[in-house]
This record gives sequence, structure tokens and C-alpha cells, in this order.
Amino acid sequence: MCHHNDPQERQLTDTWCAPELLLALREKGYTLVEVHEVYQYPRTSKYNADTREDGLLSAYVRRFMALKIQASGWPPECDTEEKQAKFVEDTLKHDGVVLDPTKMEKNPALRALSKLMLNSFWGKFGEKTLRPKTEFLYDYAKLIALVTDNTKEVTGLLPLSDECLQVTWKPVEDSEVSLPTSSLLHAAYTTCHGRMQLYKYLDVVKERALYHDTDSVAYISRPGESELPLGTHLGDLTDQIEEDYGPGSFITEFVAGGPKNYAYKVAVGGDVHNIKVCIKVRGISINTSCDDLVTFDNLKVMVMGSRDKITVPIPHQIARLPGWRIVTRHSTKNWQALNTKRRWVDVANTVPHGYNARTMAPEEDQDLLEVMELLGDA
Repeated sequence: MCHHNDPQERQLTDTWCAPELLLALREKGYTLVEVHEVYQYPRTSKYNADTREDGLLSAYVRRFMALKIQASGWPPECDTEEKQAKFVEDTLKHDGVVLDPTKMEKNPALRALSKLMLNSFWGKFGEKTLRPKTEFLYDYAKLIALVTDNTKEVTGLLPLSDECLQVTWKPVEDSEVSLPTSSLLHAAYTTCHGRMQLYKYLDVVKERALYHDTDSVAYISRPGESELPLGTHLGDLTDQIEEDYGPGSFITEFVAGGPKNYAYKVAVGGDVHNIKVCIKVRGISINTSCDDLVTFDNLKVMVMGSRDKITVPIPHQIARLPGWRIVTRHSTKNWQALNTKRRWVDVANTVPHGYNARTMAPEEDQDLLEVMELLGDA
């Protein structure tokens, strides 16, 4: 339960993009109390799929999207020339991307490169500017000017010789200067539209959602219940399990201990006697030094609350030290189930912070429906 009695204690003050703010107001039950500032632009640029009118980055996306699709090879269902020709035609019609059928061949390295170019380019717009900077000074007057500059915070001094001093500093937050290559608005709108798409998927699967990331959803699939649509075009979802383990494969057991911390068991090809385990933990490379500790069962035990944490050894961690030194050293990392973005209701369920309702048992739900019917009859 949320214990805030004063409505002002439940208010959020932050900066949002207009599409996400409208979604919160129209569909998610939020109320707009006060507007402090609005950025409005007289002209916008957006790709038009019907007229093929380019948007801001259309040419860039088309180039690397074509490389990514071609390096992925033909989809499994495109096993005839007619189906391949239709795939090329549909890709042009749906995404505006021109494919070269002679270059449709699996190339993992080229696919990874093109995917990196597509996924990371927008991040340059939101590049952090408050980064440490290093200067090499040979003049005492320049040193005095640097350490007395109110817009700079000196974080390190290292004598390199009798005549040279290495000075590390960072700009203070109030004097932050934007980079010529940055545009926070474009970066913000990129992540905004990503979340908007994610909301659509979560609205379909609702409580069946087990875990989600920025571009993926793991959910329980039941006969007769809505499924998320799959496709092969830009922005479409794909079945990652089928891609990794083959047609007919499905997850038999899934456990998540927080963001970037999950594991699942897969029945390969639908054979429940052929089980493979996949485990992902942020910050830990799973190899022979820790594969006996970082396991599905250990994560499950931690999520169930029977164990607090596990200390995982990292025998060869690369680290950067002052003085331009790079070393390999032994380290450890504490692995645990951690959830700071939501509140646990029980072992299997979480709700957002501030959520002021409780999950009803099936029999309670039925009782409520009967009461509502009686009130309606009255």
C-alpha cells in the first residue's frame, strides 16, 4: 500500500516527451497538475511510409538495415524463388529498404556491425559532456589559471617530469557546454518511442509478462489468449527462442532476479527431454571460473528468498589505474536478486511503487463480480 496521504507527495516533477506524456494522461490514469516549460518546434521531419518521403535519418537507416537483413540470410520460410522475390518486395513496401538478392547470405560479423550502427548511432545525440579531461602543462601560469577557473573542477595532479604536470579536471555542472554532435531531444524521442512500443506489448500480455527489456518481452503463452504479433520487418518482434534453438522450441522454466539478471530452460525442438539452459547476468562473463556458481538453480534459490547473495570470482579482470596503467587483476562480484524499480507482492508478483491496490485471489474476484451484478440488478 502507498502511505502518502498528501497528494503532493505522490506527484512527479520531471521532463517528458509529449507522446509519452499524452499516453500517461489518456490511458494510464495520470493527471497533469502544472506545466513549467514546453519546447515546441514549428517544423518536424518524419519518414512517411506511404509517400516514401524521407525523415531525418532515413537514408542512414536504410543503408545499414539493408546490410543487416542481407547478412542475416533468407528467412527459413523463403525456400523458393517466388517467396524470396516476395520478401524483397514486401521489405521495400513496408520499410523502404532495397535488398540485393545476390547478397542475401549469412554473415554474422557483418550483421553484428550493421546492428551496432543501427542501435548505437542515436546514443551519440545524448552523449554525456561532463567527462574528465586531461591536460599536460609546462607553464606555471597555465596551471594557476586552470585551478582558479570556477567552471572547472580539478580532480587529479600527476607530475610526469620536472617540467611536465598531468592535470585531470571536469567541467562543473552549471557550466556544461553541449557538444556540436549532440541533441538531447533526438535522443530523448528515440527512447520515448521505444517505451511507447513496449507499452503496447505489455498492454496485450498484461500479468502474463515475466520480464522485459527495452526491446524484448518474455511472457506466458496460453491457448486462447492473445499473442504478440511476429514479423520480419523493421520494428517487428521475432521469436528469439526459435531463432536460437530451432523451430518448435519453447521455454519450460523462467526466473528473473532483476534487470539483466535472468535465466531460462528451453525444450529444444519441443523435446522436453532435451533441455538447454541460458543464463544472463550483467557484469559477469560466464566461463569455467564461475559456471559452477552462476547457475539456473542458484538464481532460483536467491529469487525464492532462500539465499542472500553469491560472491563470484573474476580471476582476470582488466582495470585502468592512474598513471596510464592497464592491469589484469583478481576481483570478485556479488551476485544477488535485486529489484529496485518495483515492489514485491510475493515471490511471483511485483507492482509499481505507489500502487495502492492489492492482487485479489480468484475466489475474491468472483465474489466481487457477483456483488456488482447484484448492485446492477438493484
